[in-house]
Amino acid sequence: MFTPSTSSPGDWSVDEDALRLSAFFDACRDDSDHAEKSRDTVMDLFPPDIGEGLFVATARKADPFSALAYALGPDAMLRLPGRFGDFLLDAGQVRARLPAVEETLVLTGTPRRDAIGRIHAWMTGLGDDPAHDADELLDGPLRVLRHAARTGHGAAGQVRWY
Repeated sequence: MFTPSTSSPGDWSVDEDALRLSAFFDACRDDSDHAEKSRDTVMDLFPPDIGEGLFVATARKADPFSALAYALGPDAMLRLPGRFGDFLLDAGQVRARLPAVEETLVLTGTPRRDAIGRIHAWMTGLGDDPAHDADELLDGPLRVLRHAARTGHGAAGQVRWY
């Protein structure tokens, strides 16, 4: 879906399949008033400071969740909680889902290098963020869920567009 850019070393050019996949992810996002109000209500409960229990990935033009989904593939994404990056879990659900999330996101060696390469391709081919922290995009959600499990808290995930 991506080929190395001939005009800008380190960047990627997209083909039609990448554009279609991006459009699919965009179309799957529920941006109804009810869903946005629910996200706002949950977001109001988030702690004000980014710490071990909070993970934020932002980018201009490219969606970090979509980059993660592309990097991991459909089978792996089905092991993650929620729907297209949105989830709300109580403490028991966090503990129950954590093993599948660990299986999905704990990548080492070649699988991790490949995933980081795909994240980079997405973030440069469909966006303008060549310095996006792909390691943190893989590690941040797992860190939050592990923190929630360890402290007996629930967890929420949101994909927001502004």
